[in-house]
Amino acid sequence: MDDDLIEWAHACALHALDDSERRDLDARLAEADEATRAEFDAAVRLARETMAAASSLVAVTPPASLRHNLIRQVTGDELAARRTPGRRWRIAIASVAAAVALLAGGVVIGHQITETPPTPSVTAQILDAPDMHSVTAEIPGGGTATTMYSKDANAAMLVMNGVTPPKSDTVYQMWLVRGDEPVPAGTMGPDQVSPTTTAVLEGIDGATQLGFTVEPPGGSTSPTGDMFASIPLT
Repeated sequence: MDDDLIEWAHACALHALDDSERRDLDARLAEADEATRAEFDAAVRLARETMAAASSLVAVTPPASLRHNLIRQVTGDELAARRTPGRRWRIAIASVAAAVALLAGGVVIGHQITETPPTPSVTAQILDAPDMHSVTAEIPGGGTATTMYSKDANAAMLVMNGVTPPKSDTVYQMWLVRGDEPVPAGTMGPDQVSPTTTAVLEGIDGATQLGFTVEPPGGSTSPTGDMFASIPLT
């Protein structure tokens, strides 16, 4: 898929297309082959899931001045966009991407200047890594699980959408599988699985897949049953 169509996918994910642009996009997709349409849909889904993950992983409440500055910047950009038709949704993408990058990396309050820049969050390291890959798997019972991972960052970000929570007396347990050995990678109880659920997994080096099982509360040292879903990490 070419870069221009990727921009269209990002604009679509942000609901930044007007009716005319939407018709143009639909016409272009109608002429595209099945593989291109599938890649476009995957790009839209990844953009939306990345936005959801970034917003849900923010641990710092931004100051009120951040909202004011962003609104002022976007307003100024919109004035420029009116003078240059066709740039409006590209500006929307850039503005939102900048906001997400700022929030995902944490907010610096005031004008503190240090010689050593802050260490990027694990999420930012994954999304910025040149070897970042994204894989989506269907979950039995409904919903999807998408893993964005980087071997360079030695970490993965999991985004689950529409997955049914485990029963009250069980948990979902994640496993990093290295060879034939599954290594515990965390659990999710019924109250931790929401319509959009995210998790960051570190230390994925050597793992070839991320698996899921149903376990007793507190989890297990080894799977007590078959994995009901798995996502390749290769």
